[in-house]
Amino acid sequence: MDYERKIRVIANSYYNMGLEKAKLRDLTGSADCLKKCLHFNKYMTDARNLLGLIYYEAGEVGDALVQWVISKNLQHEDNRADYYLEAIQKKKGTMDLERKAVRRFNQALAYVKSGSEDLAILQLNKAVEDKPNYVKAQLLTALLCIVREDYQKAGKAVNKVLSIDHNHPKALYYKSIVKESGPKAKPEREPEKRKFKNVSSHRQMQDDDVIIPPSYKENTRDQAVLNILAGLLLGAAVVFFMVMPANTKAINDNHNKEMLKYSEQLSQANQKADLLTQQLNTLESEKKTAEESLASLTNNSDSVLAQYQAVIGILQAYKKDDFPSAVKIYAGLNPELIASADVQAIIVEIKKDMAQKGCPILESLGDKAMEAGDSQSALNNYLKCIELKPDSWQAKFKTAVIYKGMDQKEQANALFSDIINNSKDETLSAKAKTERGF
Repeated sequence: MDYERKIRVIANSYYNMGLEKAKLRDLTGSADCLKKCLHFNKYMTDARNLLGLIYYEAGEVGDALVQWVISKNLQHEDNRADYYLEAIQKKKGTMDLERKAVRRFNQALAYVKSGSEDLAILQLNKAVEDKPNYVKAQLLTALLCIVREDYQKAGKAVNKVLSIDHNHPKALYYKSIVKESGPKAKPEREPEKRKFKNVSSHRQMQDDDVIIPPSYKENTRDQAVLNILAGLLLGAAVVFFMVMPANTKAINDNHNKEMLKYSEQLSQANQKADLLTQQLNTLESEKKTAEESLASLTNNSDSVLAQYQAVIGILQAYKKDDFPSAVKIYAGLNPELIASADVQAIIVEIKKDMAQKGCPILESLGDKAMEAGDSQSALNNYLKCIELKPDSWQAKFKTAVIYKGMDQKEQANALFSDIINNSKDETLSAKAKTERGF
């Protein structure tokens, strides 16, 4: 078996394992298998589509969109990713709901850092109310409830996560904490208490009680006083030398036992707090990653998703032989945001074609924008033209004029000087000298 075939076999095996785990709702295990599959074969669109579905099921819509867009660029036709992307577009407000949930999750983390756990839980409740399958928000809710010893609410959040992902490791760990630390029924011992009460209700003899024997004979008054004093002294001695040391020792033993018990409980609580703090730091790191990923994907027209869509739009315009539309889309393309080497290779081919036939259209688009008073759009079109074809002297002249109008004299003078020194168009060179002030 050759090397490439071995790689394909390994990738297919991981995909099959991921598919089986997904059917059993072991989303974490399935995602791990699919990532290994894509490590061996990054062009396997079925694995990317399934990984996107798993991300979507766990509430990570941004990560799901990345996988589906890459899959669509790898396989343009007969791709299930088209259906998923179209379904999201048809659901109005999906991305707004996603952004709200992420913002509330971030606000909750900020409240946690400032010590406002109540406000954090309120934000998380709103997030999971709008988006119940948001696993990260459910886990943070469970963590905060465990810290507050609200094990019933923590258990509900953990059970919700486990209903989505049956073998989520953090959810299983939190469940073990809830099970171990939750309230336990303590059997009452009322019969024993009543029995003890009945026994202790009988009158006990005191130290100065006197038992009169049958042979008692009345003593004189002085003798009676001496007997009483002797009895009091004897009772005091017994209390001081026998009763008090025994009681003091018992009290000290009980105190030491209680202190040892409290020390052990404090040590366990400190260990649990350290562990929960580590979990909280991990969730905060994951939050920052999710926030950055979502912002780079969906926030504005310069997002990663917008650039992939722009490439798809250019290719569709080529299929329709609508070259002007392809040029318009290319004018707003920012290739630096695209990480895929395959898509970059497509952009290189598009750029070659644009360099040959696209500059006149870009310059015309810039002229129309100037007539409409949109100098920024005109500048973008002229600069794109110059990028494709550096000797586009007319576009350089118009760009310099716009820079001059924006009071960016350094950029304008550099372009005017380039035209004066290198352009063979004498008329255009004369205009550049006039604008330059020579």
